[in-house]
Amino acid sequence: MMKIPVSRPCIPVPTLSAAVILGLLAAAPAAQQAAQAPGGAAAGQPARTIQVLTDVPTAQIIPTMRVISASLGVECEFCHESNRTLNTEKKDVARKMMRMTLALNNASFGAQPRVTCYTCHRGSSAPLAAPTPTGQYTAAGVGVLFKGNGSPVPGGQDAVLSERFREYVAKEQSGLPAPERILAAYVEALGGEQALRRVTARKVIATTEVPADVRGVGPAVHALTQQYFKAPNQWVITSQAANGTTATGFDGAVAWRQDARGVVTETTGAAPAPPLSRVKRNADFYQPLNLKQSCGQMVTRGTANVRGRDAYLLVCFPDGDLREQLFFDTQTGLLVRKETATATAFGDYSLQTDYDDYREIAGVKMPYLVRTIGISPADGVTTEIEKVEINPQLDPGTFTKPVSK
Repeated sequence: MMKIPVSRPCIPVPTLSAAVILGLLAAAPAAQQAAQAPGGAAAGQPARTIQVLTDVPTAQIIPTMRVISASLGVECEFCHESNRTLNTEKKDVARKMMRMTLALNNASFGAQPRVTCYTCHRGSSAPLAAPTPTGQYTAAGVGVLFKGNGSPVPGGQDAVLSERFREYVAKEQSGLPAPERILAAYVEALGGEQALRRVTARKVIATTEVPADVRGVGPAVHALTQQYFKAPNQWVITSQAANGTTATGFDGAVAWRQDARGVVTETTGAAPAPPLSRVKRNADFYQPLNLKQSCGQMVTRGTANVRGRDAYLLVCFPDGDLREQLFFDTQTGLLVRKETATATAFGDYSLQTDYDDYREIAGVKMPYLVRTIGISPADGVTTEIEKVEINPQLDPGTFTKPVSK
């Protein structure tokens, strides 16, 4: 069963989540798209014009189409007419390509989506069938392997290169800190474990900016959010925009969403919500202290440039979920980027969240600016903190799932 990105707190300290706000504001358009499916298809059922993705519920077709568009670097109109039910020549080609991809995955990868549109297209409408000539196999070139101590290696040039390659790989790996060291530096950069544990609740007032529609056309929509977090794993966020108020929350066991009409829906582990394991992991008030346990297997993959600064790339493999990539500033130790994804039939639907403008309050640093981007304009969210209250008195009913109006 495929899933689309919806509310999931993914933050260094429990303060705010652009992805949560995105889930709040995207819920209504998703429901509207399902209701307007061509051919009179009921919500959750495939539309009659669909010939390949017949096992995919209507509400999950759009995320799959977005992944395909981003994989080819094209807009929807590349295949579709304004009347989406009309057939086109490119639709026929796309169906052939989808059948080919599904057959490859069924035959070689146990029906897992290992081969996707992006495997060949890489952001181009024409598949990339050959490498671009550069005069060398790798970006660094073979010369990097000769930067050793010059000691002779028996066996000739090939033996020399093989030995130097092993030395080069070993040197690269030895220069990377272990995941435990990166996480310890992160906790220390936030203020230390004692300071983090002294905080048991937060109230955050923030403003958000999201696209006006799923294509990013028109002026952005702004909303005021009130965010409440309480240890060990409860949170609730309300978002007030010109078109109404929405809310989402997690009481420690059940995740829920309330739309602008007051209708409440449980989202705990049910499509298109994220898996329950991710909901619980990201609801942890002390997530920075528990990352090693919640991530399961972890590996330091290398370094990357994030907004002009070097960052260690830590890859996390949570049980029962897709991997996550965490980027920690090599100088400050702070988390500056997180990359997550949910699965579709033709590739992962990825989201990238950047954390910036860390400020100290009550001895703990937290990001006052969070930006989320994805493969679609609909994923863009910018959240700015306006005010933070530490350890406020919160009514226990604050986190209880409301009754539908």
